[in-house]
Amino acid sequence: MTVECECIYHSCACNKTQNAIDWGYNDIICYSACNVVHLYTYKKESGASHIQTLLKHTKIITSVHWIKKADNESENELLVTSADNTASIWKSNGLTFSLSCTLVGHTDVIQNGTGMYLPENSDHELMVVTLSVDSSVKIWKITGKEVLCSQTISLGRGFSLDVKLAYLNENNEIIMALANDDSHLHLYVQNGEGQFVPAVKLTGHEDWVQSVDILKDNGVLMIATASQDRHIRIWKIASHLPKDTGSAINSLILNVDTTTFKSSLGETYSVSLESVLKGHENWIYSARWKCFKNEKKKSLQLLSASMDKTIIIWEYDTSLNMWLEKVRFGKVGGNNIGFRGALFSPNGTNVIAHGHRGSIHIWQLIEESDSWVPGLPMSGHYSSVQDIDWDPDGEFLLSCSSDQTTRLHAPVIVGSKNNWFELARPQIHGYDMVCLTVLDRFKFVSAGDEKVIRVFEAPRSFAENLEKLTKLNVSSYLKEKMPEGASVPSQGLSNKAVFSEDIIKIVAVKEQESRKHPKDRYPEFSYSPTTLTAPPTEETLLQNTLWPETQKLYGHPYEVFTIASNHAGTLVASACKASSVLHAGIILWSRSTWRQVATLAFHSLTVTQIAFSPDDQYLLSVSRDRMWALYRHFPDKPEIYKKVANLDRKSGIHTRIIWSCSWSFDSLYFATSSRDKKVAMWRKNEDNSIEFSLSSKPLQVEDSATAVSIAPCFVKNKYLIAIGLENGSIILSLFCSENSWEILQKLDQNIAHHLNVNRLKFSPVPGEAGSRPRSSDVLQLASCSPGLFMDDNAIPHLAVNITELLREKKYIKVKFPRTCVKPTWKNLASM
Repeated sequence: MTVECECIYHSCACNKTQNAIDWGYNDIICYSACNVVHLYTYKKESGASHIQTLLKHTKIITSVHWIKKADNESENELLVTSADNTASIWKSNGLTFSLSCTLVGHTDVIQNGTGMYLPENSDHELMVVTLSVDSSVKIWKITGKEVLCSQTISLGRGFSLDVKLAYLNENNEIIMALANDDSHLHLYVQNGEGQFVPAVKLTGHEDWVQSVDILKDNGVLMIATASQDRHIRIWKIASHLPKDTGSAINSLILNVDTTTFKSSLGETYSVSLESVLKGHENWIYSARWKCFKNEKKKSLQLLSASMDKTIIIWEYDTSLNMWLEKVRFGKVGGNNIGFRGALFSPNGTNVIAHGHRGSIHIWQLIEESDSWVPGLPMSGHYSSVQDIDWDPDGEFLLSCSSDQTTRLHAPVIVGSKNNWFELARPQIHGYDMVCLTVLDRFKFVSAGDEKVIRVFEAPRSFAENLEKLTKLNVSSYLKEKMPEGASVPSQGLSNKAVFSEDIIKIVAVKEQESRKHPKDRYPEFSYSPTTLTAPPTEETLLQNTLWPETQKLYGHPYEVFTIASNHAGTLVASACKASSVLHAGIILWSRSTWRQVATLAFHSLTVTQIAFSPDDQYLLSVSRDRMWALYRHFPDKPEIYKKVANLDRKSGIHTRIIWSCSWSFDSLYFATSSRDKKVAMWRKNEDNSIEFSLSSKPLQVEDSATAVSIAPCFVKNKYLIAIGLENGSIILSLFCSENSWEILQKLDQNIAHHLNVNRLKFSPVPGEAGSRPRSSDVLQLASCSPGLFMDDNAIPHLAVNITELLREKKYIKVKFPRTCVKPTWKNLASM
């Protein structure tokens, strides 16, 4: 039996390093996330489409660079540097990239690099430069898979932050520009033996030079440098002394001293400071030239990104003979910091930028009006994704993360395609989020790394925007007295509801703002009503998609670890971290009163997951104590569950922590997965006792089984089970009591995850979300992966807090032959 698996949505934030993203002339966006590189195509009409995940490195990726070709042709090689002290080069075959070679030699983190193709008469094809925290610069010459480290430049106790290579003249002499932590730009040229030697040191910056970029303009090299001193400097390298260095006034203002150096052929070059650009109010991390491809010459443009939350396009005005700020855009308000980098798309009609919290921003140029508007977004969690849950109808998905946010994802029709996007950020919290459960379409319960459980309900603005974007009918959920939105008060953790009368007050405050004292100019709420016609941008998600918090639930003595709700949405079960029976109890909460109705005590250590059976007759819990417990509810007391069975630790079926559990759609079986690399199926007998599966032993897998989920229908009259492993792989298996286990397919790290799978959830309804009607031969599987952490001192003294190693989630559409049938009692009887 063949299974077609397709990754239809991939949500992941970008690493917070300066060169974590690049957009090539091949129209492929690459960006680093943890220790992998993701490749995307991007179209104005439909947004981003994931192509491939490149996995090789064992620690965080510090930079990615397309290796540029002459005349701006499409690139086919990608340079990747990593904190594991190595760099790698990937080569394409169509849209598929494979590892070409690995550069090994540095003794500490490689934080940046660059590459260029050598002339045809050279002995080598490619030159690569890598910068490391070990205070060295290495020059590599590569031919095919043969790698030669041709030179090592020692920087003493300092290090370089950015590097660029360029041809100095038509004789193919190469110049190398190094942006260093000594506040200087260092230029190197090759000598007669092909070794780089210092040519000139350019002074002027007063703090670390974070970025350097080179553009060749009519035979003149233009160099832009960006520094932590909040200034950008533009330098010009010409093959002769300039006849006119500007007016005497400009010379006095800039204190320009033209510097000269000689190439290996003896030709004299002049270096002069052309301009100093001042406009940012915080460290500038990136300055990138706009290149021109297949178009008439236009004015020079430079793009800068800063920690002051702004991006500026600078343009050279030939009539005024000076650089001017043409466009300024960026983030305003919200829970964000500044930008770590920005660059133009190959055709110059898009700007892509990434923020300190991993957000990716895209702006598009409207050429008719010469204005910039936000493009379709690319978004994702920037820290460990801890939990996910579908809405009861399988139309959208909620996720929560250690980045202290809860996010809602749903398919939206853009152009002719049905693409997934992040549509809301219902919760932006002050604690790392741990778990969540969806009660109904517009209500969910979540818990952070604290003792409190919080209940959220969707505001009117979200419901109306969801209906417009997804075409779902939400009229039955709308209430007369319903909040318009939500806002977090200053120094608060709770989302406070904003009603229509509050919005009227906000408008009045803004109208009188200019007449108030500065301390009174800020309204109580930051919410602003927004009507969406396209998926929301990062700025909208940060401020205008919160859900009001309606309840707080207190009762756990320690931080909440897991939470679940029954399928009727009337009962919530939760458990906290525990080291004794006294604290490991499961608390049941009634939705009607939000009071505790029972505490189920059995486990002696932390309960890792709770699951209600689809018929809500049973509650299953698994724990660190290597046991599971089964509770049954009785009709006379529907909110009370009593233990009817449990796993005996002495049985030896599970010998390590049980991570996950899942019920079959017919409530006859449940599965458990454990760190002992076993997945077991359990069946309820007629006498209500629980025994090991009738005709099979536990499935032995290659690694710790950290997640398990059973599909909502039969496939070939068998149960389909998805198993997540600690190495990031996902196994699709069929199970029946007669034929035991049958492995259908293993999704490796290219389509699944590259670190442990934390949660798997099949959509509760067969078919593809957003499609009308839903096809019964398609099942959708959502997965999420937590992060591992490394010492943030791996790059000493840099203003970069590199901690997250994984922050992604993927949604996998599993297609099956049309023999897939929905469950019926006839099917069950045939088992």
